[in-house]
Amino acid sequence: MRLKSNQSLLRSTESGQVGWTIGLWYLLFFSILLMTGLQIELYRASSGYLEDALASSNLAAAVIDVEEYGKTHNVLIGNAYQARERFEKALKINLGLNDDGECENKAMISGPVRVETFIVYNVDEEKIVSCRFDGVGNLQVGTYAPGSVTAPNGVKVEATGIYSEISYEIKGFLGLTVQAHKGKLVDVCANESQREEDG
Repeated sequence: MRLKSNQSLLRSTESGQVGWTIGLWYLLFFSILLMTGLQIELYRASSGYLEDALASSNLAAAVIDVEEYGKTHNVLIGNAYQARERFEKALKINLGLNDDGECENKAMISGPVRVETFIVYNVDEEKIVSCRFDGVGNLQVGTYAPGSVTAPNGVKVEATGIYSEISYEIKGFLGLTVQAHKGKLVDVCANESQREEDG
């Protein structure tokens, strides 16, 4: 039995094979780069979509107490429980949620949407009254000095308004699921020129 020499095991590599291999590596690198860019754009689109839905839902919930405004010209939101109920109804319509809190548009929102925080801020010249609901609907009421309150998203509360925060899942490439949170503060401001005309 003859053993093959080591020289026959070594084969010469052609320059075309090296170029082809390098080309495959470049193609793989750019594919990963493209997938990452598309994933970031999906997250950005989802964030914008949810921010618009939150803003419009907050505005739908911010029904002012007309009687209070007629008496004192203070813009205050009425019953906090009713405001939260209006918010949840508006959010369901704005995001197209079913009864389980799931969105039909699975590309933007792949799991159920939960309201994590809902806060009504009533601001007048003397105080800020905060009515805060947690994720299970428990209410905490606090009274603070003007200019001393900051919403959970870091925005200073200067006028009557509503802050809401939701959590949801978004699914990316290769089955990667990310738990995301989005919060928005919307102010309800009286028209200063209207106040001057009334006064």
